[in-house]
Amino acid sequence: MTLSHQTFTNRCFFSGLLLFAVIASPLPSSSADESLLQQHCGKCHSDPEPEGKFKLEDLGKPPSKKTLDAWTTSIDRVRAGEMPPAKSSQLTPDQRQRLLNYLSGKVQFYAQRSADSLRAKPRRLNNREFANSVRDVLLIEDVGTHQPVDNLIGDALHKGFDTHGETLGFSNFHLEQYITALRRIIDATIISDPQSLSRRYKIDPTQIFAAHTSQNTKRRERQGEPDHFDFLDPKQLAYFAPFKTVPHTGWYNLTIRCTAKDRGLYDWKKTGIYDGDPIQIEVQLGNRTQTFDLPDDEILEIKLTEWLAAGSRLRLRYPTDGLTQRGNGNFKFQNAIAGEYIKEHDPQLYDRVVSSIRPPKSGRTRSPAAWQNWVQYWRGPRPRVLSAEVEGPLHETWPPQRQVALIGETPSVQNAIAILKPIAERAWRREVQDAELSQIVQLVQSKVAELGDIEALKEGIVAILASPAFLILNIDEMNPQQRFASKFSYFLQSTIPDTRLRRASLSGKLDSLIEIRAELQRRVDKAQCDPFLKAFPYAWLKLSNINFMAPDPDQFPHYHRKRVSEDMVNEALHFFRHLTVNNGPIPDFMSADYSFINADLATVYDVNDIPKDSLFRKYTFTNGRRGGLLGMGSFLSITADSLGTSPIHRAVYVMDNFLGIHPAPPPADVKITEPDVRTARTIREVLEAHRSNKTCSSCHQSIDPYGYAFENFDPVGAWRDKYMARLSQPSRASKRTGKPQGIPIDASATFASGFEYNDITGFRKFMQTPANRDRFVRCFITHLLTYANGAEPNNYLEVEKILQVSAEHDYRMLDTIAAVIDSPLFREVRER
Repeated sequence: MTLSHQTFTNRCFFSGLLLFAVIASPLPSSSADESLLQQHCGKCHSDPEPEGKFKLEDLGKPPSKKTLDAWTTSIDRVRAGEMPPAKSSQLTPDQRQRLLNYLSGKVQFYAQRSADSLRAKPRRLNNREFANSVRDVLLIEDVGTHQPVDNLIGDALHKGFDTHGETLGFSNFHLEQYITALRRIIDATIISDPQSLSRRYKIDPTQIFAAHTSQNTKRRERQGEPDHFDFLDPKQLAYFAPFKTVPHTGWYNLTIRCTAKDRGLYDWKKTGIYDGDPIQIEVQLGNRTQTFDLPDDEILEIKLTEWLAAGSRLRLRYPTDGLTQRGNGNFKFQNAIAGEYIKEHDPQLYDRVVSSIRPPKSGRTRSPAAWQNWVQYWRGPRPRVLSAEVEGPLHETWPPQRQVALIGETPSVQNAIAILKPIAERAWRREVQDAELSQIVQLVQSKVAELGDIEALKEGIVAILASPAFLILNIDEMNPQQRFASKFSYFLQSTIPDTRLRRASLSGKLDSLIEIRAELQRRVDKAQCDPFLKAFPYAWLKLSNINFMAPDPDQFPHYHRKRVSEDMVNEALHFFRHLTVNNGPIPDFMSADYSFINADLATVYDVNDIPKDSLFRKYTFTNGRRGGLLGMGSFLSITADSLGTSPIHRAVYVMDNFLGIHPAPPPADVKITEPDVRTARTIREVLEAHRSNKTCSSCHQSIDPYGYAFENFDPVGAWRDKYMARLSQPSRASKRTGKPQGIPIDASATFASGFEYNDITGFRKFMQTPANRDRFVRCFITHLLTYANGAEPNNYLEVEKILQVSAEHDYRMLDTIAAVIDSPLFREVRER
């Protein structure tokens, strides 16, 4: 049987097993069935240089840890009909089933006797889990407006995932940075200084400034007019001169009076701002932001009450992806739109302005259309601030109630255990005995003379949060119920388990699939699973790579000027959320004829019947080319290069992320002589020349058909029927027309199984076959387990059991996630 390479490295492909009614006892080995292996596979895989560098003897005798990859990969490819290839073997359906039974029986026999532990290995919290967990341990809204965790080392990713245990390193430097961040957070949470006097800051428009966007700080910052401050350049943040930074930590009341001006006055095609979009203003309080829609020419009074940390910066921003359509994208070029508008609507004013134009000092003539002539006439869509007021710090009680909730009204080191124990139980995610806090209490007591009670207790809280019991997940100090509650919470919410979840787990109320499913539904309904709904698909689909090889900005200006990559990411997240919240069938990722798009994506997808605004809406495609993940711009852009597309990149992405097939790179010890491709004009011709090399041929026969189907999609995912030729010798047609001639795209291919397609619509049907449906759901389950456990699953029968439960529930999303959580692979138990 031809394999792409000798080994497939990712274990999500392994779970291609066949379950039978009774799996408790291994299926008997049959010499007749074993002979099928030799008869139909031996011809290609017994030579000194076998197809795909795979020999039958690589399977070994019985499966072992070393050879299990080859066994399970063989099962998957035999089941899919890819091996033996249709053109070289006449394996009957009965013989194929017997061969599957033989291979599956061997793997089942091994799996039932394997002593591999189901326990997830310990790993440290990643940065987002750290911030969320500290927030919930300290009972605060977030870690603070002073960006206290920005010093943390960025998390390394493993195949997109930031939960992978072996990738999340830990060092003394990590610990030092954690302690620094913790001190910043706790200092902004617990105030030991005397109560600060409150002050009211009344801000008129002349005290509002547009901050510099470059390092030329000598240039005067733009200042508001006496009656208003207008936002022009979206890149510029505005600040209040009397309140550049927060002087003292505490509660502050913020009032901002603002309105929207001139929405829709200029043609949206020129400004890039849709008439259907409201003008917005964004209030930035460190990393905490809130965005507000502004009414046109009516005053909105924004009122906020926020806990602000000393040193935080208050900034305002105009959030839009418009006003970048001209020149190099800098706002100044937009001013020319004012001249064009005046020329059409007020010719007399236009003539007066033109007649007053004086040449610059350089002496060169300035065109009347130049942007410099129209700066003072700009009336494009913009937010306008009329006034603002900030008052604080305010405290209805002293100490602040949030501090009292954490350490009490009159905290004393004498009550250290009573104060620190609830904090430790939240942080360590389990019940804590008094004796476990003895060393921390000693630390607190040793600091009280020097620091005082409150500061000494803060040292104790730092010690709790800097301990392995907090920073490390899946530690041995927890019992199975505590570990389960912790894993459940970090899987769905990326934070510590709440009291309800801990109690439910300890009392046995989460011991069945039905109970898990009900708890999952409850948390989805309460929007408590939002961290999972963003972090998991972002990692699984590798959305962080979308601009790693960004499309060329000259050839694809819309992609860059309108920040379409952000829309593409949001499309994928909207689709994932839709399927989860509605418990939709997981195969819809491959088969759906709909997605969620806005006007910017509609431009890329050549969709005309969608409103001209930025709102995402469910849209049904009717031509069979798009819908689900296979037609999404995110996938198509991630797998393209700056100027062109690669069937190989797209094929590997589909195989790896959707089907669990992981072709390894060419062996390092094999010398590959590249063929002469100078006469090749299309990507297919280049690859065909490459495949003429015997060393490369067998692998590309398995890989290439997964990528050719997408050749009609260019680097941003727009449809194309032809490649635009770049020939060293122009064709006669191009000489006549002066334009490069397109080369028709061939998006057809044939799989080893014999399945043929002519274009993307045929490939989509291929992905909906029962074998590929199960491949996709199995791979999806494996990614869920990898995200949840911090490691890829190593028990293949258990993965197949989850797939079976999913199938019984029509492969629906919430039912499948519940089956994953209820599995021994998640619960970390061997027998139920």
